[in-house]
Amino acid sequence: MLRHALFLAATISTLSSAAALGADPVDFEKQILPIFMEHCAGCHGEEKGAGKLRLHTVKTIQEKLAADEHLIVAGKPDESDIYKRLVLPTDDKKRMPKEADPLPAEKIELIRLWIEQGATAIIAAAVTDNPAPPAAEMPQELPLPEVAAASEEAIGNLTAAGAQVLPLFADSPLLQVSFALGSEPANDESVALLAGVAEQVYSLNLAGSKATDAGLGVLAQLKNLAHLHLENSTITDAGMAHLAPLSSLQYLNLYGTSITDAGLASLDNLKHLRKIYFWQTKVSYDAAMALEGKTPGLKVNLGFDHPVVVRNRLTKELERITKQVEESTASEEKLSKQLEEVKKQKEAVQKRVEEINKELSELDGKPAEQAAEAEKPAEGEKPAEGEKPAEEKKEDA
Repeated sequence: MLRHALFLAATISTLSSAAALGADPVDFEKQILPIFMEHCAGCHGEEKGAGKLRLHTVKTIQEKLAADEHLIVAGKPDESDIYKRLVLPTDDKKRMPKEADPLPAEKIELIRLWIEQGATAIIAAAVTDNPAPPAAEMPQELPLPEVAAASEEAIGNLTAAGAQVLPLFADSPLLQVSFALGSEPANDESVALLAGVAEQVYSLNLAGSKATDAGLGVLAQLKNLAHLHLENSTITDAGMAHLAPLSSLQYLNLYGTSITDAGLASLDNLKHLRKIYFWQTKVSYDAAMALEGKTPGLKVNLGFDHPVVVRNRLTKELERITKQVEESTASEEKLSKQLEEVKKQKEAVQKRVEEINKELSELDGKPAEQAAEAEKPAEGEKPAEGEKPAEEKKEDA
């Protein structure tokens, strides 16, 4: 779960590595999606979703990724199921495409490189991909903002301060900025440099930053910010107030921070929020669920080990097991009745077997006079030569 929570941080890291090696960023829409549509959509597309996996849009991929974090592990193709299944031996039942020739090597390599670079185009494209009309209660998804390019000086200042700055996707003026991989945690001075690219920052990673609440005030200027990582940072409830103006914010990670229920008030009017991580914070279950309830489409994650989450999970499991016990008990009673009937049938058969054996035994042991009578020759029949008549046999006796 933590690895999934740090998805964008890993993405920025791997994209930066690819850029340093001179690799061109892989374009999801132009290069990866056509592969999925040609080779995968028959079983994993709009009409059919084998294994609950659909690969015809970014949104459907993200929905599956939310339930299965091993589908795509940013920067790690060898740990990503979507890639691993492409390179299994041909006789392996899990190899994909199923019952078809393996993908051409160059297409497999393209998918590998795409994942290695972080698959960030999915994040970028997701905000424009809307294959089905949104539900009536769901707010419209935001289009990508149109902005002018940031100045080279402003980007250079951030880079000099230890930040990694990358375009959101090829030729985009929107930026991904990360301080998470610098040699030193971000502080007030380095965070203040964001003011120079305030309009262009679309994704910001301040995981582990040591900026003060006052120093985070620059965040309020990032009007186009959609993804914000603050996990393991020093933000408190006071610093949360700087997030209130971020009307475009869609993703917020506050894992491992000291925020409490009081800080959630700053998020009440952020109607485009879709995911928030409160794992290992002091936010209560009730407050988190209240926020989720008042924001259509929002999913709040308190972590698998939150006491209430654990209780709810165990309660559901108990309900499921209790139902199984009830069904098993009913089956047991039904089988018991059937067993009683079988026992009665068996007893009846055994009794009949005994009766038949008794009759056969009586036939084998007839009284002597019946046996003698049976040995008398028929009337008019002479005794065999050398044999005495029956009367003489009696006298001799």
